[in-house]
Amino acid sequence: MTQKAIIEKHFSKLADVWKDNIYKPIHHQGVFDYFDKQYRFDHVVRMIGHIPEKKGKALDVGCGAGQLLPVLYNYNYDVFAIDVSEAMLSRAREVCQKHNIHANIEWGDCEKLKYPDSFFDLYVAMGVIEYMDTDTPMIHEIYRLLTPDGTAIVTTRNIRCLHIRWRNFFQKNIETPLKNLVRFISKRPLKEYGGISREHDPSRLCQLIKEQGFDVVEQRYVHFHFLPAPLDRWLKPVEAIVGKWMERHFGGAKFSFLASAYIVKFQKK
Repeated sequence: MTQKAIIEKHFSKLADVWKDNIYKPIHHQGVFDYFDKQYRFDHVVRMIGHIPEKKGKALDVGCGAGQLLPVLYNYNYDVFAIDVSEAMLSRAREVCQKHNIHANIEWGDCEKLKYPDSFFDLYVAMGVIEYMDTDTPMIHEIYRLLTPDGTAIVTTRNIRCLHIRWRNFFQKNIETPLKNLVRFISKRPLKEYGGISREHDPSRLCQLIKEQGFDVVEQRYVHFHFLPAPLDRWLKPVEAIVGKWMERHFGGAKFSFLASAYIVKFQKK
């Protein structure tokens, strides 16, 4: 199975979870709720709102269950959306039908899209680039698709985050071997540790973006963690309270080692 087929299968299995359990407006979250991707979403929406002239065509890459599409529509963009998962596309179409939104929603590969050059004024990709083998094809395609002065907003996982680096080490060298020991004793199949996404160094990503002909306009760190694995799961209420506090007070590069995700907004020269 190819890497992109694995990605498609992964997100198709999670389509209903993504639709109902990933996002929750901050004012609806309880004391012990911490929907970290909601903070990422809200910062992306804010960045879109700061674009001086919101007009023309907008593309949501990896649109998932379609949460961003009503936002783009309400900003008066002509809305386009792609995803590699047909299950996700189905959820996105349901969102558009519910809100009476016209959008061009279809399957698409972000490294090679069918749209003509200089077609979009806004390009948004939340949690997509970390699933690519390399960054250059996707960044190059963003440049091709954007109009002059067009804006792109991309989010990814942050390799500087101490929590993520420890969690990866813990899962690979402690948790997975222990679980496999139990599987071996109970004569069940063993499982290999491995993920389908990767982390980015924000500085290197920004350098690549600039090399491809963009100006970096804004950066933001999100998804904050306080407790190391597995304490973050065992003491989830504490993690939620402190994580939300850090979301409100941190965000700059000074505290990047505490944030597991990174947002960069850039503009085509």
